[in-house]
Amino acid sequence: MPQPIPSEVLKYVRETEKLSQASLASRMQTVASVLSKLEKADDAEPEIAERYLSAIGTPLANEVLEFYNRDWKHSAPPSYLHPNREELWAIDHSLSQLSEFERSPRNDPILRAPIDLLRAELSVAANYLQRRDHTVAWIGDIGVGKTTALAHAAGLLVGDGRSQRKPAFPVGSGRTTVCETAIRVAPTFGIAVDALDDDEVVRLTRDLVTSVAPDASGVGIPSEVARVLRNMSGMKTSTVEIGEDEFQSIDPIADLLEGGLSIDQAVDWLVSAMRLPERRERQLVLPEGSEDGLSWVSKTVSHINNGMDERFGVPRRINVLMPSSNLSADGQILSVIDTRGVEQVTQREDLTALRDDPRTLAVLCTKFPDAPNASVQRHLQDTQEAGSDAAARKRQCILVLPRGDEALQVPGFDEPISSRAQGYSIRRKDVAQALVKATLPATPTYFFDAHNDDADRVWTSLRGQIAEMRAVYADRVSAASAGVQNLIQNVDVVKTAEARRGIQHSVDRLLEDVAPMPTTVRPPHQNLIDQLATAHHSSIAASIVRGGDWSNFPVTHILGSGVRIDANLRIADHISRINHRLDDFENEYGELEDVVQSLKAVRTLVAEGRQEFLASCLTIGRDAYGNLLSAERDVWKQAIARYGEGSGYKRDLAGIWREFFESPIPASTVKSINSRLRKSWETHVLVPLKRATRADAAEG
Repeated sequence: MPQPIPSEVLKYVRETEKLSQASLASRMQTVASVLSKLEKADDAEPEIAERYLSAIGTPLANEVLEFYNRDWKHSAPPSYLHPNREELWAIDHSLSQLSEFERSPRNDPILRAPIDLLRAELSVAANYLQRRDHTVAWIGDIGVGKTTALAHAAGLLVGDGRSQRKPAFPVGSGRTTVCETAIRVAPTFGIAVDALDDDEVVRLTRDLVTSVAPDASGVGIPSEVARVLRNMSGMKTSTVEIGEDEFQSIDPIADLLEGGLSIDQAVDWLVSAMRLPERRERQLVLPEGSEDGLSWVSKTVSHINNGMDERFGVPRRINVLMPSSNLSADGQILSVIDTRGVEQVTQREDLTALRDDPRTLAVLCTKFPDAPNASVQRHLQDTQEAGSDAAARKRQCILVLPRGDEALQVPGFDEPISSRAQGYSIRRKDVAQALVKATLPATPTYFFDAHNDDADRVWTSLRGQIAEMRAVYADRVSAASAGVQNLIQNVDVVKTAEARRGIQHSVDRLLEDVAPMPTTVRPPHQNLIDQLATAHHSSIAASIVRGGDWSNFPVTHILGSGVRIDANLRIADHISRINHRLDDFENEYGELEDVVQSLKAVRTLVAEGRQEFLASCLTIGRDAYGNLLSAERDVWKQAIARYGEGSGYKRDLAGIWREFFESPIPASTVKSINSRLRKSWETHVLVPLKRATRADAAEG
């Protein structure tokens, strides 16, 4: 046997066969302590591993031996416990077959393009499937209950034995957590913190001080951020009784300003009191034998979240490290992110990044009575309008969070409901119908009542969907492996050459037609206008006063999304024409299996090139409009001046921005964007399509 075997595989086989270390040691004519030491190591050398498995001698043990005796040529064998071990073997075997075929006299230069396509397809699938890690991002409105549900689902619960256990994370009706929280699998409990840099803390402190100054012109900061800054600087507000049933609020920051300090001086005073140079801790690990891990996590996270741990600054993300069977089952290694609550606007940079990450499952949380709520539908609409492949590749689902007896009282259903399962079934159909009515993609829908449902069931569902995400790539392995077999077994060089020449000439003519970028369909600034209508006025105001740089209403990101949405509409007909032409080729050359397999790979190449083009559109738009707006002070001043001037704030802002973008001022920016889009369209779609359909690729 040429390869070492992971010790966890040996232990898995022994425990599956219900053998003790002592009984197996007896079969191997050794002692149990030797096997104990072996199973604690990372790997077992081939000779001892073979002795171990041969001594067990069951079909499972023989299967493991056979797996590690295979001749892996292009990569090291994965663990036998890897969920896609057979697909990875198929990739290695197919790559070996391709290499052997290339060296054989049956190869022909005309086959270079299909061979390269097949090899690339196998490599893409291998890169995805070799990794077992995935992120599960819980996304939902402020107050929807996702943090509470996640704490129950992940087993992050604490209690004193006298009352019901409660989440280890800080939870409330909303605005309780200051940042997103992530959960990662680890051998023991720990906490890692990604903190804001000092400049950002100073900027937020200035916003806080400005918001409480007399004649304040600032728009303040989120209450949860203000709480952290006040606790870190010792500037907590308090209430004192000044008479019967009469109380007065005391704000130490206001007292500093009233005492004669300027805003700059007050900011300096607070920042100095925070002692930022001493708040450089980034990671803690609970020592073995210490207090209960969950209680330690609860206490530590609460202190960091509230700015009461003097070792840490303002957190950007809190990572909780913990043992978890649900996050490491089925051969998967999962991390969970509890994202910041959504405030109307779903076009946030963090949510877009999660949506576009091929390894992330977006869990869209909604309450039971209004499922799917407006935020869930906006997220699905954003994904659809941006041309994302998240729905097609199974990367999003809906998680409905019932409370109390809601599942037994389904809105609009008059007959008695006998069980929560029946209520879930009825509501699932309602959700499906709502998505159809809104012309949104069909989306898997799960249910989890934090106080009544088994957490294992929801994790089984989520892991099952991640398995479907992986199955998309496993299917690509099957198709590419079949393509390799067809190429080797059916080398009809003349037919293939003629077919590829015909495809090349036809694609060349098609490329002339689809090379120009059509004109704008939906102006990018219309996306900003639309988002203004849905966002909360305080988020808009906070963004305006900061030149558009506010996480809950990022102006340049929204404009960049507008560029992407418009680009998706502009190229829709081009993409359709390309796909129709590929359909024609498959019908015409259907008898040539290797050509058909190559065409399928070309279709995938075009689809992925389209995704890369659309992603670049977002970047191009964000960059171009960011440069434009950073230099246009007047429109910002006009927008800032409108705040606090009575009703119609969002309507008037929409008018200000519409007038600006329809004026001659952005013309050069729009021209530059269109030029960059044309180049990106060429780079990501046209050139790869042309290269992939060359009949003389080997000669070129």
